[in-house]
Formats: sequence, C-alpha cells, structure tokens
Amino acid sequence: MLLVLLVIASGAKADEQMLPVLGDGSSSILATHEEEALGKLILQQIRSVVSLENDPLIKYFVRKYCYLVAEHSDLSIVKLRPIVIKSDKFNAFAAPGGVIGINLGLFTMARDIHEFASVIAHELAHLSQRHYARRLEKQKLANFRSIVGYLASVAIIAAGATDPGLAAMLGTNALADAASLGFSRAQEREADRVGLNTLSRAGFDPHGAARMFEQMQQSARFRREIPEYVSTHPITQNRISDMRAEAAKKPRGIYPDSIDYQFIRQRVESRFIANAKEAANDAEAQNKPYLQAIALSMSGQHELAVEAMQSIYERLPDSVILIGSYAEVLVEAGRHTKAIELLESKLQLYPNNQPLSIFLAYALMRADRHEDAVSLLWAVAKRSPDDQDVWYQLAETAGLAKNVVDVHRARAEFFVLRGNYKGAITQLRLAREQVSDEKRLAQSLDQRLQDVRSEAERAEES
Repeated sequence: MLLVLLVIASGAKADEQMLPVLGDGSSSILATHEEEALGKLILQQIRSVVSLENDPLIKYFVRKYCYLVAEHSDLSIVKLRPIVIKSDKFNAFAAPGGVIGINLGLFTMARDIHEFASVIAHELAHLSQRHYARRLEKQKLANFRSIVGYLASVAIIAAGATDPGLAAMLGTNALADAASLGFSRAQEREADRVGLNTLSRAGFDPHGAARMFEQMQQSARFRREIPEYVSTHPITQNRISDMRAEAAKKPRGIYPDSIDYQFIRQRVESRFIANAKEAANDAEAQNKPYLQAIALSMSGQHELAVEAMQSIYERLPDSVILIGSYAEVLVEAGRHTKAIELLESKLQLYPNNQPLSIFLAYALMRADRHEDAVSLLWAVAKRSPDDQDVWYQLAETAGLAKNVVDVHRARAEFFVLRGNYKGAITQLRLAREQVSDEKRLAQSLDQRLQDVRSEAERAEES
C-alpha cells in the first residue's frame, strides 16, 4: 500500500520522473507484513502527539465511506485504519498499512458527498499505484526504523502538528525534507485518472472530482495561507480540464447528495463552536435545524434541543446519524430511559452498530447503570480493539462501577495503542495484583502481560 502525502511542500516543483514498474526494486521496498507493522507503528506515534476526533458518529461516517470507496479501488487488499484529525485545516492523507487520515476541514471544503469521496479516491489511488515506493527509495532510508520515524513524522506534520521540535523528537528530518516528498506530475495525473475510475465504480458522480478541484482552487485564491492539501497536490487548470473530460466519458446518471453527509458537515461545524447560544441563533437564521439542535443542547437549552432533533429524526428514523444524535440530546436532557429504549430498539435493527452501542453505553452510565455500561463497552472493545476512544471510555466507566481490575485493563490497552508499553505493563501488573480467586482471568492477564512485553521488544528492535 502506500504513502500519500500531505506535507508542507512549500511550492516545491514536482519532477517528471517515470513511474516505477510494479514489481521492481523500489516497489518492493516494503513487504506486505512490513507494511502492516509500519501502519501500526505510525498510528501509535500519531495518536501520541496529534489530537484525534473522538465523536463516534463522525468516525463512523469516515470509516464507512473510506471502505465503500476502497472496495471499488485497485487495492489488492482492503484493510484500512481510518483516523479523523481534529483540525479545521483542509487535508487528507494515506500511509503504508492502510492508514487513512481525514482532517475535519475536509468536510468544510467538500460541499457534497461526491466531492468528499473524490478526495478519498485520489488518496487511495496513490496507495494502489504504490507511488510511495520511489519516494522512499529517493530518501535512501536505511532500515525499517528509519522508515517508521520518517513517515510518521511526515504524517504528523501533515495532520497539523508543525512544531519543529516534533520531528527532532522522532529522530527524523521530516521538516527539512518535506518539500522533496511531493508526488511527480505524472504520479498526480495517474492518481487523478485511477481515482476518478474508482469514484465512478463506487457509484459517485465522476464530475465530483473536477468540482472538488475547482473548489480547492477557488479557496486558495482567497486565503493568505494556501491549504496544505493544495500545496502538496497543486491544482492547475489543465488538471481540472482533464478531469472534466474524463468524467464526460463516464455513463450519465443521477447522483443525489447524501443527507447524512450534510448532517455530518453540520456536526463537524459544531465541533468548533465558541458561543453555543449565538451558534444556535445563527443556525436557525441559516436554516440548519440539525446544527441548531446541537447548539441548543450545548447551550443548556435541552428541551428545545430535544424538540428540534426529534422533529428531524421522525422524518428519517432509519438514519444511524440521526438515531445517535437524537439519543445524545435525550441523554443530555436527562431523559436517560427514553434514550436507552430508543437505542436498544434500534440496535435490534443494526446489531453491533458501533456508534449506537457507544451512545447506549453512555446513556447507561448516565443512568447510573455502570456495570451494564462496562459489559457493553467490553463487547465494543473486542470488536474494535484499535479504537483508543473505546478503551478510554471503558476505563472511565469501570471506575464509576468501582471495577478496579477493568480500569487497569482498559488503561493498558489505551497505552498500547499509543506506544506506551511501559505504562501498559504497569497497568497490567496492577490488574494482576487485584486478581486472586479468578483463575481464568489471572491466566488471561498473565498471557496479555507476556504479549505486551513481546510487542514492546519487537518495537524496540525494529
């Protein structure tokens, strides 16, 4: 798979090198199992220094559409690790091991689901065509550790953490070398073509890619600072014209926008609200009832929020986005029983749905049913062991349930996902000290402690 970048290229001119032939030395710089390990290590470093979005509905939406697009891409193996960066700056990236990063700012830039999907398709095209191979070869990285540090630094910088001390901390020269990692014009053109084909096969409007390019170009004209994505993926009129011409070759169709996408755009907007009361009034004036309901809840006007969100939910009762949103405002209004009943009934229709399960656990916790919430969160964690937010919520809820063992177990997994093996081992030891009579749990903790120690050793050696 492949590195897609996003760096602060500061206008560096891309070269016109020929694309590497698949199967040659550069394209095989990383074996499949190495890419898997690389993706895991990159994510550990990103989680430890970058602010990631924890909203379950936004994360669910991004994951859903990353996989939807990827399943129609040229990737030989579709195994992704999507993350959402809590930044209003427009950017997106992909890295070896299936890491897909989406900044919240992408929702602001992309006006409809087709434009949004076109960015994902383009990044996946860089991955499927293995454009990162020549870039890694060009950097003359000597070993796996140097590759991990280098790519993690570049991804972190692209995600918005531009502190010069960060690259030094990771032992790389990513800031100095960032400009040299821009893809060549030939690679960008190939990613345009391959991405557009993927977009079309996935059922999205192929013209969405050209519209997205035009939107980026327009935005760049009126900003003092060029968006990072535009600086690393220079938009020219020729590229826009080429995309229009390629899209025109595709079968014509009707491509309606996704109402859920527009709800998520407003939900993203709510993540940057400074004054909730003013935001509620502004949303009403702009005819954004969903955003208005969220802002009303944030400002403590809970009954008005419930009334507003209920009205939207009743029109679209099968939308996971609205089910979760309605349950959320119900909980904040103190109507825990109604929220629990709603979520339990909907989970019969959408078994194991992650955001609905998380909202149910939250509702149970707020209703002082802490042990029920802990049991539910354990089930969610087992299905999604790479979600640090689930482990964090589990640790907090277990604390309320006075379940000390589960507090330590959940914290241990949270630390592992951030590469803090020392902290994880300490937590597992503390959990083990609390277990005496439960032989099966004691054995499980002993095995997990051994596994984490082995993983820490492998990370140290790589």
